[in-house]
Amino acid sequence: MHYVRIYWLNREDDEAEIQYSELDELRFECRKIELYPDGSFGIANSNFNFGGTALSVEPVPQPKDLNHNSQLVAEDLSQEEFEMVWYKYYNFLSA
Repeated sequence: MHYVRIYWLNREDDEAEIQYSELDELRFECRKIELYPDGSFGIANSNFNFGGTALSVEPVPQPKDLNHNSQLVAEDLSQEEFEMVWYKYYNFLSA
């Protein structure tokens, strides 16, 4: 698995500010969290989605390739970092 965080720099007010994705070996999303400036969020995996978030049907490019776009900043992150964010929002829905 691979994990990536993407910061969207120039976005509309109703678009996600930060996206976390867990990717399989072909870089397709398995799980995703989107955070919005107003504190709301969306979360998705292959079994459910919440807040309008859905898994992409296209593979996610490498961060070095994404960073050629001046509209965003992408970086790899560890599984532990991803899991911490995932369970924070997933557990919020379960409460």
